[in-house]
Amino acid sequence: MVEKMSEYIIDNFLYKGENISGDEREVMSFGITRILEDIPKYTAIFFISLFLNILPLVGIVLLITIVYKTFIGGAHARSNIVCFISSTVMFLAPALMAKYIEFNIVATYVMHLLVLISSIYVILRIAPADTEEIPILKKNKRLKLKIMGAISFLILYTVSVFIIKDKIVSNIILLTILSINLAATNTAYKLFKCKHSYESDEFKPYYNT
Repeated sequence: MVEKMSEYIIDNFLYKGENISGDEREVMSFGITRILEDIPKYTAIFFISLFLNILPLVGIVLLITIVYKTFIGGAHARSNIVCFISSTVMFLAPALMAKYIEFNIVATYVMHLLVLISSIYVILRIAPADTEEIPILKKNKRLKLKIMGAISFLILYTVSVFIIKDKIVSNIILLTILSINLAATNTAYKLFKCKHSYESDEFKPYYNT
């Protein structure tokens, strides 16, 4: 259904009267399909956040996700329902945990340690974690994204620890970073049955070229 809607938008709005095919059409169709699939997902997350009275906190999670995950990447679910469930958990969990769980000094230190270790590992060994659907093949581009991921982490961590005085907001930043790091690991890729571009027969020859 979504694919048909994408084709209709391409043929009747974006390229009306024009004939496009091959890679250009495939890329355009994939992008529009992703947007159409994301609209109901994020609309549902919006209303759930509103109902739970954590909408501003979820907004912070979204901001951190844009700033950090854009460069780190991560696994993507293969079905819409799994995507909806995993996205809902990733957006709501940091906000709910930060709001309702009182982190004592030991728990706080453990969280900081997990964030630091996982971030260093993911940035140095994994990032950017791409997929077959959105491959990142060029060596220079991968290096730039890795560097930007490191810079964005340093900024977010510094802001969380040394600038923001609100404990809830600070914990949301750290928990969101941790969840993004976990989504970039090989365990997450196996869980979501997702592949990196270097695991794909189509893209393997061009990886890091």
